[in-house]
Amino acid sequence: MAKLRGPKTLMEFQARFPDEEACWVYLRRARWPRGFVCPACRHRRSYPIRARRLEQCQACRRQTSVTAGTVLHGSRVPLRIWFWAFFFLGRHKQGISALQFQRDTGLGSYQTAWSLLHKVRSALAEKTDRLGGDVEVDETYIGAREKGLHGGRQVGRKAIVAGAVERRGRRAGSVRLAVVGNVSAAALGPFVEHAVDPDTATVYTDAWRSYAHLHTRGFRHLAETQGPPERSAELLPWAHTVFSNLKSWLRGTYHGVSKKHLPGYLQEFVYRFNRRWHEQQDLFTLVLGAATHAPPMPYHRLTAEQSG
Repeated sequence: MAKLRGPKTLMEFQARFPDEEACWVYLRRARWPRGFVCPACRHRRSYPIRARRLEQCQACRRQTSVTAGTVLHGSRVPLRIWFWAFFFLGRHKQGISALQFQRDTGLGSYQTAWSLLHKVRSALAEKTDRLGGDVEVDETYIGAREKGLHGGRQVGRKAIVAGAVERRGRRAGSVRLAVVGNVSAAALGPFVEHAVDPDTATVYTDAWRSYAHLHTRGFRHLAETQGPPERSAELLPWAHTVFSNLKSWLRGTYHGVSKKHLPGYLQEFVYRFNRRWHEQQDLFTLVLGAATHAPPMPYHRLTAEQSG
């Protein structure tokens, strides 16, 4: 079967997905690229019920929607609106805010636009191997300035984001970001273990004491005393570049985000950053594919407290 290709431009999007039927056909190919597979009995033949957009298994006769068991599960929002979300989150470097998405698509409520975009973000968690080679690890703080704090690692109400970035010559490689509860060894150690492969990586950090134990966890670890604050960008240049890009993106597109829902935005940023060399039309297909192979994300889970 030929590889699915996404639209390159807004005009091409309009031409390729003019109605629900065109979206349904494309989504079916993305969900079952090698043909239908019954989720109940694994039989591979079905009768399409096009009027209801269902597949009926020829063996057990179970009827299955192309959206069942995916991020789109149970949604009453038209497929074409979902496709716009895949397009904006996949192709647009700056993403799109829920308010702008509501305005552009004509959705009836901000809540619907917000939950739809967050459902797509929930499918974008990285499932690839841990980082290897030379890897910079550091933390940053997301949030507005607070009175009474004097820099350093004082937090207040800000969110703490830990980051790991591969060094690949004159550019950054892949990145991992996560919200952590604090800057202790108990919080930063598990992040590094989850993000970095101890067998293939050398970890570079500043001399913050919470990283001092990494060698006991099997990591090759090189720490260097930072000295003046302005030297931090020289010590870990790619980590600081990623953090700067992240903060600019959050301010520019979303005008800041809540600490509670920051993990979802980090997933979007990391997903797109790690695929920045892909063709733009491929990113649409990748996001759509992630959404069709991720489990449902009901609204109560979206609004639940999230932790790092």
